[in-house]
Amino acid sequence: MDAVLGLLVSLAVGLGYFASSARVIEQGNKALVERLGRYQRTLDPGLNFVIPFVDSLIVETMREREIDIKPQQVITKDGLSIEVDAVGSWRIVNLKAAYYNVDNLDAALANLVATELRARFGQIELEETFSKIEELNQTLLDRIDTVTTEWGIKVLRVAIQHIQRPEEIDRAMERTRIAERDRQAAVEEAEGKRAAAIAEAEGRKQAAIEEAEGIVQAVKLISAAMHDKPQSKGVLEQMVKFLVAQRYVDASQKISESPNSKVIFMDPKALTETVNGMMESEDSVPARHNHVHGKVDFADLDGPGGA
Repeated sequence: MDAVLGLLVSLAVGLGYFASSARVIEQGNKALVERLGRYQRTLDPGLNFVIPFVDSLIVETMREREIDIKPQQVITKDGLSIEVDAVGSWRIVNLKAAYYNVDNLDAALANLVATELRARFGQIELEETFSKIEELNQTLLDRIDTVTTEWGIKVLRVAIQHIQRPEEIDRAMERTRIAERDRQAAVEEAEGKRAAAIAEAEGRKQAAIEEAEGIVQAVKLISAAMHDKPQSKGVLEQMVKFLVAQRYVDASQKISESPNSKVIFMDPKALTETVNGMMESEDSVPARHNHVHGKVDFADLDGPGGA
């Protein structure tokens, strides 16, 4: 009877020891085992056994956690103060380092992110804050992840959530944008007017050239006619001078209408001498004799179709 009672007592003690030493770690968690206050080992999820009254457990989640950084006052490179906040996520990858290397992970991580925010924004100017958001996020992530490696955690992402600029700065930037837009519009308008003026001047120049070429052709035609009918030479000369003078005045007026044109005026005496010179050049062309009729033939002098 005593033997049976002793067996039952032993069985009860064994069951009690088993029950007190068995520890179940849930999925997503890990546990540190401290034996008499010193680190012993790390327990994975599942059934584990420890020494009752000697070992103590510290259970932590290995799941992803969120961090929300409160609005921070930062100074940009150009000395302007803005308010910035951010959010991020992280998780423990080394429970031993996370527990023993850092006293308060949440507070330490929040302080680190705030410090990096001030440092990164201090390297850019205010106008770049919005255009470089993605670059800032990546820089923050790289910097923070490098530091927190020794903490036993992995920072998964950091994102700047909001940038609040003072109202007077927003108004000043809006005025600057409007001024720049107006300036650009004025430049484009001036370029358009300049191009139009150049095109107009080129057109007038070409018209004046064609006008002058027409005058030369007319003089040649009239000069040829004077060779054919010498008795009308005086009248034709006066007609030529009148037509040339009229064409010259018209061409000069057209050229002077363009603000970009330069007009050189010719005095009447020089104009008359020019016409006489053109006509004399026609007279100086050697005549070709017609041996059949025994007289000079002017039909081959330069005319509209002459060589």
